[in-house]
Amino acid sequence: MSLTLRRETLPEQLAERLVQLVSDRNLAPGDFLPSTSAIAAEFGVSRPVVREALRTLEARGLIRTENGRGAIVQPVTSELLSHYFHLAISVDETALVELLEVRKGLEVESARLATLRATDADLDALAATVEQMHAAVGKSEVYTDLDAQLHLHIAEATHNTTLYHLIDSIRGPLRDTIEAGLRSRANRVHHLRVQELHELLVDAMRARDPDQAAAIMALHFDEAVQHIAGAAHSRREEDTTA
Repeated sequence: MSLTLRRETLPEQLAERLVQLVSDRNLAPGDFLPSTSAIAAEFGVSRPVVREALRTLEARGLIRTENGRGAIVQPVTSELLSHYFHLAISVDETALVELLEVRKGLEVESARLATLRATDADLDALAATVEQMHAAVGKSEVYTDLDAQLHLHIAEATHNTTLYHLIDSIRGPLRDTIEAGLRSRANRVHHLRVQELHELLVDAMRARDPDQAAAIMALHFDEAVQHIAGAAHSRREEDTTA
């Protein structure tokens, strides 16, 4: 392992090296990182630099520090990917549509697997959420929160932890875009169309029809991507002519 660090960004550089160290040493959730003094000696940096690097990793959810015990490796969550996706769409608008296309693939498979694996309790939770969504049609912020809840319930119903974290990591960065998309569809007919697809989706899942559930989820995303891509194109044209 190369120990060369750029002196101007030592904590950030060290944080990345510690992530690699976890992988190289096959450290599992619950395992401890080396002590602060051991890390300082191994990488040739001061203890304050080590402490700053550990704070960075803790903020990312990769470790948890305990007084007197040290830094403990945490289970994988969606936080790290979510951070990356937030950054991606903030610097490149084309990443927005690309992210929706990736999410479509994940969520179509999520709908298929959930239809096959959901428990009765899972399906009852989905039906209850869709019912709440119906009452919230036209209220973009409330509806967006319920929409997120529904899609994450579906991901949970796959009983595939990795798939759940992938969907959650993309869903968070797109929340503002989803809410803006609902606000921009001023016509209530458009809002009702979104709701109709959600209801049809849950109906297909309750009927245990994975192909139908997957097809409805795909259609839902096709329409969403078309709308958001069109809105982004309009904004670019306005910026060009302004």
